[in-house]
Amino acid sequence: MEKNLDYLFDEYLKSHQDQVVRAMPDFAKRLEKTRFYYGRFAIPTFYKAHFLSPKQEHLVKRAASALTHVINTAVRLYFEEGHLSYVYKTEPEAAELMKIDPGFSKAVVFARYDGLLEGQSLKFVKFNCDAPAGAAFTDELEDVLVKEEMLQPFFEEYQIKTTLRVQNVLTGLLNAWEEFGGFETPTIAIVDWNRARMAPEYEIIRDYFESKGYRTTIADPREMQYRGGKLYHRNIRINILYRRVNFDEILQRLDEVGDMIRATKDRAVCMVNPLRARLASTKSFLSLLTNPEYDHFFTETENQIKRDHIPWTRRIADAENFYGHKKLYMIDFLKDEKDSLVLKPSVGAGGRSVTIGRETRDDVWNETIDRALKGDWVVQEYVNVPIMTVPAIINGRLDFAYKKYNFNALALDGKFAGGFVRLSDDGVINLAHSGGLLPSMASEHVADRLEA
Repeated sequence: MEKNLDYLFDEYLKSHQDQVVRAMPDFAKRLEKTRFYYGRFAIPTFYKAHFLSPKQEHLVKRAASALTHVINTAVRLYFEEGHLSYVYKTEPEAAELMKIDPGFSKAVVFARYDGLLEGQSLKFVKFNCDAPAGAAFTDELEDVLVKEEMLQPFFEEYQIKTTLRVQNVLTGLLNAWEEFGGFETPTIAIVDWNRARMAPEYEIIRDYFESKGYRTTIADPREMQYRGGKLYHRNIRINILYRRVNFDEILQRLDEVGDMIRATKDRAVCMVNPLRARLASTKSFLSLLTNPEYDHFFTETENQIKRDHIPWTRRIADAENFYGHKKLYMIDFLKDEKDSLVLKPSVGAGGRSVTIGRETRDDVWNETIDRALKGDWVVQEYVNVPIMTVPAIINGRLDFAYKKYNFNALALDGKFAGGFVRLSDDGVINLAHSGGLLPSMASEHVADRLEA
């Protein structure tokens, strides 16, 4: 039987209570000297990691690998199966951007799968395939945590391993560059708007890339200049665009980023993720993956992975088809099954407008149904949000608080590349609501491996 590392960690803290109470404030001070900030605000965290058991790590690796292949197949269908284009609901101007051939085979190189992991149950409720964030922030936090003298005996006993998530990002970029046909040592631009709140993460990434010998700049896409068949940022020739500005913002300001788009079209620069990755980031994308009507496009193994790890999801427009296009029946279904459903906009981030039926008053749920029927929304099967404990100091003594959390698996080039969890007091995970971020760390404990 696998050891419960979460429980063992809490017991370890309790057995060293006085030392922990002294160590926790010092840990917070050390973090203040890092770049673990979102804009001007320190990202909340706790004196703990999330622990993956060997069986859970194996589960996540298998799911992440298969789902990356599934996602790239599904994006390819958009271009190869014209009759499916309605599923993606793409505006003409957006469709033109997505047509740009990136010059390499994968539509999605980097992805972050946001899920709920409890025991051997793993359900991914959202795919972030456009411009996923969090790898560098997690590395920064993990580096401080594993250096905590107070915690090192625990980490050593259970062989808790660290992950260089940013190295995995670099590897993904270089693999895309090689397939693109790049042969020189590339110069990399991390692309987002000036004064983006993610800027501290970009600085971490830039410094790491440069430490590995790759010149790197942080670039606002409006400052790009395309001349003589080459793309420049402040007279620095750019080979790889590590795109962190999201697709919808590019679309809204298309007239300001023309040089970057033209250079990408002409394959004068290698953009990762390519713009077509946006297709896989909408929640309606899960509607295609969980609909048996499209199973023939995938292998039986992939279909099983989809069934095991993606909760039933339908665009509201598609769900109406089950009721003979009669909206009245659809409304009855959403009301009758309220406690087992979640309504959410197809496009959006940060949990905005996500409405969990069982946590919502009937009148608010009915108002949400009305909004959903008028917009581009999805209905999704409710998945239980797990709870974990985090240490706190109350009246000078060690205590523990209960937090809901989700598990975020990073996938790069089809491989699990480390993860983190986000915590909150709410079912819709939001760091601002008394929440936090923790690195997810796996164990290589020999006894666990033998039992796995």
